Amino acid sequence: MRIEAYAKVNFTLEVLGKRADGYHALRSLVVPVTLSDTLTFVESDKISSDTGYDDDLCVKAANVLKSYAPESKSLKGVAISVEKRIPAGGGLGGGSADAAATLVALNEMWGLNFKPERLAEIGSQVGSDVPALVLSRFVGPVIMEGRGEFVSSAGEGFPKLNLVLVNPGVFSSTPQVFKKCNSRVTDDPKILYNIVSSFKTCDLSSLASSFMNDLEEPAMELNPTIRGAKKALLDCGVMGALMSGSGSTIFGLVSSEDDGRKIVSSLRSDGYSAWCVETYCPVV
Repeated sequence: MRIEAYAKVNFTLEVLGKRADGYHALRSLVVPVTLSDTLTFVESDKISSDTGYDDDLCVKAANVLKSYAPESKSLKGVAISVEKRIPAGGGLGGGSADAAATLVALNEMWGLNFKPERLAEIGSQVGSDVPALVLSRFVGPVIMEGRGEFVSSAGEGFPKLNLVLVNPGVFSSTPQVFKKCNSRVTDDPKILYNIVSSFKTCDLSSLASSFMNDLEEPAMELNPTIRGAKKALLDCGVMGALMSGSGSTIFGLVSSEDDGRKIVSSLRSDGYSAWCVETYCPVV
């Protein structure tokens, strides 16, 4: 079985404070995009993957899902092969996307028939971004809250948009970025409302001006090359740009795929890794 693991960008990411469990409380509009890893699953005598990571999230996801299977199910192992395209440490949820795709694929292969919401709930035990990346495969953009465990559909009627992604080639450490971030004193519900409204109505100018990420400045202070990548993208004429997640990838909004491809070509000639993508809309 083959399945695509879709990356994500955060059109908004608010850090609302630190929780009693040590995690930060977040609120974010998480939008899946068409940059993806390809995962292949083959029945085996054990659960394994070819990534070579000791903390492989695909293997963790498979084991967590297996623990929720009914005792009456006799489940075989699986060998997971990952063709990577999503950069690691790039704020695009690459490892979490792979874990989310693993949950979706094995739910089908093992005949578990868990609903998307249940898979997302199980995914919260694998990683903070996993629930959003599970549910967004089925409904498109989602609202993520808590440390990531609370996710819900952002609604219907979102158009496909063209984005350019640029990665400066640095690994952005999520723990370090959060440590440097000063949490907001108060939260503003209008931030999420404005971004969702602009997205649905395809008001690109308003959408671009509504992008916000509380982690962007801390990440740029730790890795100034991220700031340089954002400037390079803005200098190419995108309508608006923002760092995704805890970095280091910057995304920019463009009005057409042709414009996006020209910008990607320019950025690549300057030595950046860059991609022209669309926001992902699942087929219902």
